[in-house]
Amino acid sequence: MLHAWLVEDLPGGRVRVLTQESQLGQPAAEPARQTPNPMPGGHQGWLDGLVRGRPR
Repeated sequence: MLHAWLVEDLPGGRVRVLTQESQLGQPAAEPARQTPNPMPGGHQGWLDGLVRGRPR
């Protein structure tokens, strides 16, 4: 399983997060068989945490 993250600081206090993922290999085998697949939800949770933890 491979993950790539690119986090860019944009004008106006905005942030862009680009991700790419490969769900190949033994670590990804079990989650990939689950319905719904927990990986997208886990990634959304990570993004939501970034938003909550962002200084205002």
